[in-house]
Amino acid sequence: MATDGDGPSWGSRMTPGAREALVRDRRHLHAHPELAFHEFETAAYIAERLHQWSSVRVRTEVGGTGVVADVGEGSGPVVLLRADMDALPIDEPAGAEFVSKIPGRMHACGHDGHVAMLLGAAAQLDAWQRAGALGGRVRLVFQPAEESPDDEGRTGAYHLIQAGILEEVAMAFALHMNPEAPPGTVDLWTGYAMASCDVFEGTVMGRGGHAGYPDRALDPVWLLGPVLTVLHSIVSRRVSPLDSAVITVGRVAGGTAPNVTPTEVTLDGTLRTYSPVLRQQLAEELERAFQVARALGGDYRLHIRRGEPPLRNDGRANQVLADALAALSPHVRVRRQPFGMGAEDFAYVAEQVPAALAFVGCGVEGQATTLHSPAFALDERVLPLGAAWLAETARTALARLRTGVVTDEADGEEGRPVW
Repeated sequence: MATDGDGPSWGSRMTPGAREALVRDRRHLHAHPELAFHEFETAAYIAERLHQWSSVRVRTEVGGTGVVADVGEGSGPVVLLRADMDALPIDEPAGAEFVSKIPGRMHACGHDGHVAMLLGAAAQLDAWQRAGALGGRVRLVFQPAEESPDDEGRTGAYHLIQAGILEEVAMAFALHMNPEAPPGTVDLWTGYAMASCDVFEGTVMGRGGHAGYPDRALDPVWLLGPVLTVLHSIVSRRVSPLDSAVITVGRVAGGTAPNVTPTEVTLDGTLRTYSPVLRQQLAEELERAFQVARALGGDYRLHIRRGEPPLRNDGRANQVLADALAALSPHVRVRRQPFGMGAEDFAYVAEQVPAALAFVGCGVEGQATTLHSPAFALDERVLPLGAAWLAETARTALARLRTGVVTDEADGEEGRPVW
């Protein structure tokens, strides 16, 4: 592993002052987390930082609390870089000096790091633009509400797209923290890399009564048993073992007293898959599972709210990511693998334009943790790598888009225009 006197560098060319700014930004944001659609102070902080760079043109309140900044000039294609900025409703245990100052809120998914890295990339892009070395236009998007949807099931990416952030965009990129991999490691994958996530809300309905006379009632808890058996058999018996799918029941609730047979039982959960076709099949199979209650004399209600689609990394965009990283830091270990069954609303962007997202290893040595955990932590030495990688990716993409041809990583095919 390459070092530069300050510990591992992974090829970062940032000055000590720029690295200190990255850490300062990340720690400020970590200490002041805000939940989805309420990132008001976060957005104000981001806008204030962006206004420090003369070539950066800033817009606020985009799609809600979003902040969008454009760097560069000209009439050619735009390259988009995105960072999400919302926190989670998690209590952070005491520890670091920059621990969350707001009870019940925590940056447990690394979004504070994502924002810090994109701010660092903004500084580099501004420097290139003022030196005449950028070669096009870059759009920096600081997105609200990646974690949680609104009442209509829409997350921040949807609202920003409706607000026009993809106008003239030819390629889009994002990075995500991975606390389960060590620093100096990144995950790249062409094709479907993260799952869709649809939320279901079901109710099994029976007939309430006295707990001592079950024959005079129709126990919905009893009805729920075979429903769950069928539900939990969908993936193992109705889905090809070559496909990826997960059905999880996250909540079951019902009843008011131990001596009363309830009238109904509710259950909520998620459906996840990489396949758009299988996504529809899972919804149909879930409906059949609930119909078991009706066959036994009861009834049911089922509502499925479609969430994020599966994230598909475009081969051309992914090649830009890979080449930019290789030019910047050849010592980074690249793992070619999908990212798991989590969902990511950057998938909405990837449905509209060639796009790619990569994961950056940020695990703290000796500290086992995962995303969305109160124990989440990241090694801040990866922040310069992420910032430099985003900036280099944008410049590499612009250079290739100017020719109108980008190599497709999937098969090495040349000559496919993307603009």
